Amino acid sequence: MSSIQDIHALELRITDIVEDYINELYDEDDVLAIGLRCGKIILNVDARDAIKIGKTTEIYSLQELVRMGDDGKPEPDCDRIRDIANSWLFLD
Repeated sequence: MSSIQDIHALELRITDIVEDYINELYDEDDVLAIGLRCGKIILNVDARDAIKIGKTTEIYSLQELVRMGDDGKPEPDCDRIRDIANSWLFLD
């Protein structure tokens, strides 16, 4: 079980990755992999074929975590990111 602070922290970690993707620090085909290792959530960004996929690993396309803002500029899709964080952590 987790706290709301844990969920928000995971949302922020994912949001930072998506912002880096938008700012072209990652290749356009890179994906976000989220998995569990020793009870901890591990995030990794790389090409899909370079990601080690374990039993608990989920792959998310970074492109799908970006939406167009009201100003026409790309921004992290907060709703999608929140859904992902909530699928990995549960409230006490």
